[in-house]
Amino acid sequence: MAKRNSLLAGLEDAAQDSTVRAVAASAALAAGGVITAATARNRAASRRRKEARRYRLGRDEAAADGVRRIARGQLELATELVTGDHNGGHAEAVHEARKAIKRLRALVRLSRDSLGQERYQAENVALRDVGRSLSGARDAEVLLQTLGGIADRFVGEIPRGTWDRFREALEAEREAAQRPTHDGTPAREAAALSEMELRIPAWRLPEDGGADALAPGLDRIYRRGRRALRVAQEDPSSENLHELRKRAKDLWHAAQVTRPARPKRIKRLGRRAHRLSDLLGDEHDLAVLLDRASSQPELFDDGEFELLNALAQRRRSVLSRKALRCAPRVYSTKPRKLSNKLFN
Repeated sequence: MAKRNSLLAGLEDAAQDSTVRAVAASAALAAGGVITAATARNRAASRRRKEARRYRLGRDEAAADGVRRIARGQLELATELVTGDHNGGHAEAVHEARKAIKRLRALVRLSRDSLGQERYQAENVALRDVGRSLSGARDAEVLLQTLGGIADRFVGEIPRGTWDRFREALEAEREAAQRPTHDGTPAREAAALSEMELRIPAWRLPEDGGADALAPGLDRIYRRGRRALRVAQEDPSSENLHELRKRAKDLWHAAQVTRPARPKRIKRLGRRAHRLSDLLGDEHDLAVLLDRASSQPELFDDGEFELLNALAQRRRSVLSRKALRCAPRVYSTKPRKLSNKLFN
């Protein structure tokens, strides 16, 4: 009898354990379902956000809808970067915010013929001012990277400890620029971007057509680049090369937006413009570095500035020659012929 009772008790315990495990498994499955659903919603929201911020017109997207969508997306991105707390660091967030603002300025230039001179000028100035207010931290970072690039490229020609005081001064400047401020700067920048977003619905834009409706804007950008190239070829000064760089970057961004009109041709044009912009950007960074170094001679020991100047000028010469060989491939086609190839 005792043995029978013991057996029954064991069966009851087993049944209870089985029930507990079943309930636990059911709860875990339900929780997993909730987690899976939440993850799916988050991923869907991320995809929608990414699509809204895509810096390109959709295949069948009207120009007006696309320009407004792109503008809102870049404004939201810049605002997040300006006001948020990012794991990548303050300097990197500022860098990405400035890139978004440059894309916005290029978009406004691309839409200039429809916007009208007054609206174009107002939006361009507003974006320029926000970009300038963000320049401090990024400028110091670029100077340090440029100095480091020279040290890496010419490592065999640079004695140990060269430029240490200059480097330390740039590092201190970068750290100071990254410290939180109490003057309300991020709030002012975010407010300026928000005000611009409120104006977007009133932008006068081409209501008919897709990427081809922006052909006049790309034509204007391309013509400005050709003029800048002629000037730089006649006088390859730092200022003229920098102007060419800005025009090439505008063309690259315009090609990104209008690519659906002729995907292969416009992609090739944009890729060449991007390459030219990068070469001229590196040349400009070296010019800025030398300007900064020459304004702080007290940071250099005997011979240090002369060495920096010699190596930087050597590299600038290489970059400018490469850029001026690359540029004709970007701007060789006459504007009217290019417009016919891309939009007709």
